[in-house]
Amino acid sequence: MEELLSDRTVQDGAFAGLIVLSRIPANLGTAGAGLGLGLMCVYAALRMDQCRAVLRRCWPQFAYPAAALLSIAWAVYPIVTARAAVQMAMTAFAGLLVSQAIRPRAVIAGLFVAFAGYTLASLFAGHSRPDGISGAPALFGLGGEAKNYFADSAATAALLAVTIGAIFLERLAFVRAGISAGIAILCVIATERARSAGALASLGLAGSLLLACLALRGRSPATKLGFAVFAVAGLCLCAVFAQPLLALVQELSGKDAGLTGRGYLWYRADFIIAERPWLGTGYFGFWTPANPDAIGFWRYFDVRQEGTAFSFHNSYIQTLVETGYLGLAVLAASWIVGALAMLRRFVLTPSVPTCFWLAYLVLELSKSPVEPIRPAALVAPTIMLFAALGFGNFPVLRPSRSG
Repeated sequence: MEELLSDRTVQDGAFAGLIVLSRIPANLGTAGAGLGLGLMCVYAALRMDQCRAVLRRCWPQFAYPAAALLSIAWAVYPIVTARAAVQMAMTAFAGLLVSQAIRPRAVIAGLFVAFAGYTLASLFAGHSRPDGISGAPALFGLGGEAKNYFADSAATAALLAVTIGAIFLERLAFVRAGISAGIAILCVIATERARSAGALASLGLAGSLLLACLALRGRSPATKLGFAVFAVAGLCLCAVFAQPLLALVQELSGKDAGLTGRGYLWYRADFIIAERPWLGTGYFGFWTPANPDAIGFWRYFDVRQEGTAFSFHNSYIQTLVETGYLGLAVLAASWIVGALAMLRRFVLTPSVPTCFWLAYLVLELSKSPVEPIRPAALVAPTIMLFAALGFGNFPVLRPSRSG
């Protein structure tokens, strides 16, 4: 217990929570971005050993940030691309730095406080606005971010609450485990009230995987390897039948056939990709007020011209538009490498944080066909995504309570 309450442990948890909390609301402007960058820099300065560990262990995850930086050379709007690529690379490094914290459970605790606290505050505040075509009220976060972004935060909070509950159960702290379960239920309610069908379906899939991993984490490596093979096969099967599954989600959620405008976005994207198929427009080089095509989309969807957070609502199409087939290949390869490292760590260790990060990867990547799940600048999902991808490279030969 003294080890778990050491200064370094508290610092790891506090910094992880504060860095993410400063970027959970994506619409806090320059002040929020400055705070997030400042915290990242301070944490890096205090953790030079972790910085070295990141460079040594997690180098494959620098591939896409490097591709984004390289795209400055051919970008249509090089200044826009340069600013976004540098900020994204810093955000990615912050996530990888968190992934190599010496006490992964402290990191989980800090993230739980940040995500669950923000989600519950937003749920009790009850701010809502009409949702798309249906006009039904959709819950959004205190920061005013879009409902899909808030739903992602709420779903992450639910997974974290389940993980914290498992840690308390391990220590026979049944009352605290019960409180964690209650918080998890409230976070699921918040996810549902955000009316994001993709987030809710992904949460169901990721939550089921998390519970299974937690139940199996003490079993033999052979048993866990068999489960990992089964899970990967199941996810590949879901990818093969993505269209029927998407149609089922549409029917159950009452979404329109065009997925609230996604069909038109994807149709138009084909022509944009054909213009620069291999290298794209440059990272973050499409959704800018200087681009007439972006302005046309904003007017069509009645979005303010300055709404640069708009996207094609598909990770692979967005990546193709920005960095072409080259960027998509690099991104997919880095994701595969990170996922395989996570599966290896799950098989070799009885680690609770590994179970969480594996489930978080599934939460995000399962939404990638309908949401822009790819590295972005100065947002919490990018920090979390790189933390998950990097955690597979955290040393496996450690006591179970440290990771």
